Amino acid sequence: MCNDLDFLFKPIVLVTGFGPFANHPVNASWEGVRLMNKEEIEKKHNIELVLIEMPVTYENVDEFVPALWETHTPKLMIHVGVSSIANSFTLEMQAHKKGYQKVDYFDKCPLNNTSPQDGAIRIHTKLNVERICKEFNDAERDGNMKAISSKDAGRYLCEYIYYTSLCFDNSRTLFVHVPDMDKYSSEDTAKGLERILELCLEQINEVEAAKEVTEKLNSTSLSDNRL
Repeated sequence: MCNDLDFLFKPIVLVTGFGPFANHPVNASWEGVRLMNKEEIEKKHNIELVLIEMPVTYENVDEFVPALWETHTPKLMIHVGVSSIANSFTLEMQAHKKGYQKVDYFDKCPLNNTSPQDGAIRIHTKLNVERICKEFNDAERDGNMKAISSKDAGRYLCEYIYYTSLCFDNSRTLFVHVPDMDKYSSEDTAKGLERILELCLEQINEVEAAKEVTEKLNSTSLSDNRL
């Protein structure tokens, strides 16, 4: 019975990629995300993996991303976008509330060029991005892929969606810029994203395990004091 319940209530991991826009009629971010090995990842990490293609509009981010958090309460949220200047996986460390002056797919900007989410001017992810990059690069034996950190997500839909999710939970949210398909194949991008997902889950699981130990110690201490 427990196994049945575990199957029904597996933690959910959400990974989003963006659809077509401007000079990217085929978006490398979604092409990589959609090729991630869903079955293998779910089996290895005992999770449910949900892959979502996001339209390149501020309105869609405002509508759908909060709904994803409220509906699924994901264990991990990874947003993926393409960067024409990236030569490697670029893991973003922070996102800003204001400054979104670039028009989206429908030639629109958010009101006052500002996210409507109730959050700080700038929010950092609590995931250890530098550690993820180091572990990714140390394990990359072929040397054809690399991960680096960044503090400038671009003040466009990529940073906008990142800020939105960071407002909900910055302890389990990451944004990854991927190179265009002339630099990394979609298959390589998928493999790299799978590795980044794994490294994020390792950190989250470590934090959860440490929290459980602390709670047990506190519980034991309270019991001892009652004796």
